[in-house]
Amino acid sequence: MKSSLQRALCLTIACGLLLAGIARAATAPSPYDRGPGDAGISTTTLGNGLRVVVAVDRAAPVVQTSVWYDFGSLYETPGKTGLAHALEHMMFRGSEHISAAGIDDISARLGAQMNAQTSYDYTEFYFVVPADKVAVPLALEADRMAHLDLKPAQWAIERRAVINEIRGDLSSPFYSLLSRVRAAAFPGSPMGRTALGSLADVEAANVGDLRTYYHEWYAPNNATLVIAGDISAKRGFALAQRYFGAIPQRRLPPHPQTTGTPATGKHVRANFPFPFQVLDFAYVVPGDRDPGEPEISTLATLIGDARSPFYRALVQSNVALQVQAQADTQLHQGLLNVLVVLNPGHSPEEATAIYNATMATMLSNGFPPSLVRTAKRITIAQRVEAGDSIVGIGDLAGYTYGVVGEKIGAEDSRLASITPDSLLSVARRYLRTPNVIGRLSPSDSPGGSGTATSTTASDNFTARAPQGTIREPAWIARAIRKPSTARSVLKPVQFRLANGIRIVVQYKPDRPTFVLRGEIASVPSLEPDALVGIAGLASDLANFGSLSRPFARRTETIEDMGASVNFGSSFSARGRIEDFAHLISILADGERHPSFVQPWLDQERGQLANSVGTRSHIASVLADEAYNKMLLPPGDPALRIATRNSIASIRRSDLLAYVRSAWRPDLTSIAVVGDLSPSVVKRTLTAAFGSWKNLGPRPQTTLAPLPLAHEASAGVITDANQVYVKMGQPAVGLDSRSFLAFRLLNQLLGAQGAFESRLWQALRQRSGLVYSVASELQADRSRGALQIEFAASPSNVEASVRIVREQLDAMRKAPPSATSLEEAKTRLLADALIGEESSGGQAAQALSIADGSVPADYYATLQQRLAKITPQTIQRVAIRYLRPHHLIAVYTGPHGPWDTGAFSL
Repeated sequence: MKSSLQRALCLTIACGLLLAGIARAATAPSPYDRGPGDAGISTTTLGNGLRVVVAVDRAAPVVQTSVWYDFGSLYETPGKTGLAHALEHMMFRGSEHISAAGIDDISARLGAQMNAQTSYDYTEFYFVVPADKVAVPLALEADRMAHLDLKPAQWAIERRAVINEIRGDLSSPFYSLLSRVRAAAFPGSPMGRTALGSLADVEAANVGDLRTYYHEWYAPNNATLVIAGDISAKRGFALAQRYFGAIPQRRLPPHPQTTGTPATGKHVRANFPFPFQVLDFAYVVPGDRDPGEPEISTLATLIGDARSPFYRALVQSNVALQVQAQADTQLHQGLLNVLVVLNPGHSPEEATAIYNATMATMLSNGFPPSLVRTAKRITIAQRVEAGDSIVGIGDLAGYTYGVVGEKIGAEDSRLASITPDSLLSVARRYLRTPNVIGRLSPSDSPGGSGTATSTTASDNFTARAPQGTIREPAWIARAIRKPSTARSVLKPVQFRLANGIRIVVQYKPDRPTFVLRGEIASVPSLEPDALVGIAGLASDLANFGSLSRPFARRTETIEDMGASVNFGSSFSARGRIEDFAHLISILADGERHPSFVQPWLDQERGQLANSVGTRSHIASVLADEAYNKMLLPPGDPALRIATRNSIASIRRSDLLAYVRSAWRPDLTSIAVVGDLSPSVVKRTLTAAFGSWKNLGPRPQTTLAPLPLAHEASAGVITDANQVYVKMGQPAVGLDSRSFLAFRLLNQLLGAQGAFESRLWQALRQRSGLVYSVASELQADRSRGALQIEFAASPSNVEASVRIVREQLDAMRKAPPSATSLEEAKTRLLADALIGEESSGGQAAQALSIADGSVPADYYATLQQRLAKITPQTIQRVAIRYLRPHHLIAVYTGPHGPWDTGAFSL
């Protein structure tokens, strides 16, 4: 079974399509067959029927609380669809003791992450908070389980947000394709709807319709509470009883039949402004409670693997840029979507013929046993990786225990028992002929910003605008104003190898796996003008073998260890502790001796050249290019743009020469997290990387300073009905003494689109001018830029730009209030702390220490550093750096005064 996050169709196609390629993870009798299991997980059921699951993980002083209701879009009645998702929204509009603004106040003062998701069979709500604040979200969840307000005035507000979300997803190329495929696969059935439902039903719904669903399904005996993280089972159960035990159970309606009669031989098409044609071969398959589901998960992994026959036939032949398969299932039935992204110049008919022939051969001859073993190991390792984080194990336990109704180990066992014969039997039963073939065809103009890639409804309530007055119990008000006692667990040990490699080790005991992340600092000046794009091509190709380890053999070796390794200027490894030395030797060999041989050179070079050629169809790329041209100094390396010719002219000798000069140990930083002592890590990395030599003096990595703030604008015309505005000005770099104060300034201004930020309050809350707004501080060691982005209807753009300038000017004229500054500090502290909830997050923070972005004691002393910053400090930084009347801006959207010269900043 898959958690909600694992089950989403995360298609990373639109942003890059530069195939990372490579090694992943594991199965087979031995340690590699062991999934995450149920160690540390305890369960109980309260007297009112509430199922309680506590998953203990002491990796960081963080807790995730989540409530999973057995109610999703499949339970809706005809004419009242989309309301499971709408009710999810209304759960953030206040309850008897905690108002909507109270929820937002709690989130802001705790620095919490809060979110929700509506799927076919369930709706989930979660908070991630410092462990000492766990009682607060539990009390909040209990109050809205029993006493949701559901006021007509609040629904009038929230309905607009739900409708905007539906319309936004309808403008997404992938959502449009996937939703049409699902409708065709299950005609006339609730299975054919997405979780967003019908726009007309939502527009017609009243608060009474929502109240009906709430009273029918939102009950303790129809829910599972999960508490994951730094908490004992005893305390978790006691808190569950304290806050939820008195809520009366309800008589539940019968759960409806949630299977449909699938169609066969259907074809659907979606036309959208997108640079590539995409095919979706969709099969109706078993659901998460059905026999055959583990085999479908494994088949999805197998089809997308870089060693699979599908990859060879479609990607290695250059017919396709990518092949990806993902099961989008419910408890019973679902779809396996096999998505093929076509290389420009190749037709859907050609790709379909190749795909069908490959599938027919596999179903006739069977799958190679080594590939079945690989697919099993990858699938199991993905589950192990999910279990190596507090949020991941919370999601996995919630979906498995709460929705599916079994233990995690049960699915682990089914996956481990898969054989080539059992896999082939399921494949022959379900994959002989696609039920639906979908086709996404590009249109000619640059596209808008629709990004939805899943048919579930996932929201972000962390950055939501509050409504009304704050109402919350006195004890909660006191608790959220009291500083958290949780502190960073990072205690990094640093050292440097003789050749200059900087290494940071974070010891994390009692874990079967390790995580390594590394980075070779970029030196753009080493990329020749005639070969722009060689840096990206070198990193891609590094994944396709070294001089001594050809791609297929290396990949099989890595996968047999149940590991993942990625190569290039940004590299990583994840695997079992006992394989650390072997995997590091493979990683070091790949970084030091990439082969750049055929057929991979032609494959990756051709695909990159084609991707570069589609830039004119991607509005966000055009906007970024226009923005950089105004922001950066003339001649800056970042202004050089790769072309088809520059990519096509790159030879193997050019690649080898480039990595000899640009991939150097004295530019390399490595972070390791796991149950490994610093001495073991040092000895292992010295053996693998120690003989790597620097050729010549260390190159200069400092970039030229940005020009002074100035006013300029540009427009990118699309057929979208909104205008996406990107504004900016120079700011501070990482090495500036004002960097941390500027981070706080950005937090106050609009970081992450937080509801308490000045931009959100002024542009969304008080005026309703924008759909979204956020600010970001982007910085490297020597320079930085403040970037502000918002989306608005064309008629609201001019007023929104004026308010942005006013808010920047206000920060110069007066210091922030002490309360707002403390909230900003809390958010920064909580973000850093919550970032430690996974081994991957700890590795990212450790790497920021290794590469010198922050001092070694940065995370441990962040609270003390922030305490020294006063409101007057923020004002001084604002006066020194903010230039409200000297901003650059790019407007992406329909024609307007911004592209005629009539619009003035």
